[in-house]
Amino acid sequence: MPTIVVTGPQPYEVRIGAGLNKDIAQRCAEIGASRAGIVFQPPLRAAAEHLAELVGTQGVVPVLIEVPDAEAAKQLSVVGGVWDKLGENGFNRRDVIIGLGGGATTDMAGFAAAGWMRGIKVIQVPTSLLGMVDAAVGGKTGINTAAGKNLVGSFHEPDSVFIDLERLITLPEEELISGSAELIKTGFIADPRILELYMDDPQAHYAEL
Repeated sequence: MPTIVVTGPQPYEVRIGAGLNKDIAQRCAEIGASRAGIVFQPPLRAAAEHLAELVGTQGVVPVLIEVPDAEAAKQLSVVGGVWDKLGENGFNRRDVIIGLGGGATTDMAGFAAAGWMRGIKVIQVPTSLLGMVDAAVGGKTGINTAAGKNLVGSFHEPDSVFIDLERLITLPEEELISGSAELIKTGFIADPRILELYMDDPQAHYAEL
């Protein structure tokens, strides 16, 4: 599986492949977690339940935590509900949160992990292209307030990021275009090679990557 090491004060790995649920479950055991809180959007319930089954086979207790879809998840009341769920299930500093969903979900899950017991591990599992290339990497977390978007947050590096390309197959074209725009922006800012790769075959089907 291709792996990118993100360097910094707290280095972590971004793992890219297909069918990575077993690897995610194994990672929960590797870090010594007793419990894994799987934060997910309603359309991803089946995916969350499947991941929970695999997490359980590793001797880690899965806790499903459903949150509202998209930006509705990035509210303090929702984060409070996540913290209540962690408290009810006895989460401690050895345990882990898994953010399963688009950029809004991974933003909020990361923020919830940063705040619980002053910071526990978070494994990010983005399911949108935008989340894969931006929101779930870099340690940016945040929620919205009445005054504006992403005004409350922290930088909390993930333990690891799992980019499962199979999750791109069912995405609507609009979401692929949105994520592609972020890729192109990164190409202009930091690495022109990204632009070359994109322009060589802009119609490439993401499921074939």
